[in-house]
Amino acid sequence: MARIKIPKHYLVSEDEDSITVDVPDSILLRWKRDYEKITKAKGILKDKKEAILTHLETLRQEWDE
Repeated sequence: MARIKIPKHYLVSEDEDSITVDVPDSILLRWKRDYEKITKAKGILKDKKEAILTHLETLRQEWDE
């Protein structure tokens, strides 16, 4: 879960369960671009997981020697 910080002047209402904010489209577009970058980056190492784990195991063995 991500934490975001929004200036108080965007706050419309709040109750026990939620808050409602009125955020300008320019901020939402920036967040969308950042989110797209993050989701794209998440898949970069996906296919290399096995090679990374093998390398880490090799390093552990070298450290134990």
